[in-house]
Amino acid sequence: MSKASTVVPGTVAATGQQILKEVFGSFTEVQTALLATPDGFVIAAHGVPPNKDGAQMAAMASSMMAMARAVATEIGHSGSRRLTFETDDGTAIFQSVPSEFPCILCLVVRKDGVLGRALWAVGEASSQMASRLHL
Repeated sequence: MSKASTVVPGTVAATGQQILKEVFGSFTEVQTALLATPDGFVIAAHGVPPNKDGAQMAAMASSMMAMARAVATEIGHSGSRRLTFETDDGTAIFQSVPSEFPCILCLVVRKDGVLGRALWAVGEASSQMASRLHL
């Protein structure tokens, strides 16, 4: 866990961890599912986070979502919910979670994963977090 453990309520971290396990536990194509604060700290992780603790991924998720919001503003669109990009080895999905404790859900799916299933699972996890993450 990162320095965020001093600012993230324990119940938020525990609930986030539980949701990640419930939604992505049987999803063998998932390399990493990570929940991060909007300012880039790890709240919870499932699977194998890059660089052992996921700190860099959480920081990049924060920056990427900020960039997505800036692009949305620049093109005259409101809000930015999800950012998805594909690599040679798989897909990374970043999604804002509008809950009482706002956060970013990060998912890394191996190249054998089905994008539609991954997007559905991200939506499901985000929905559960929005209704269950309370201060």
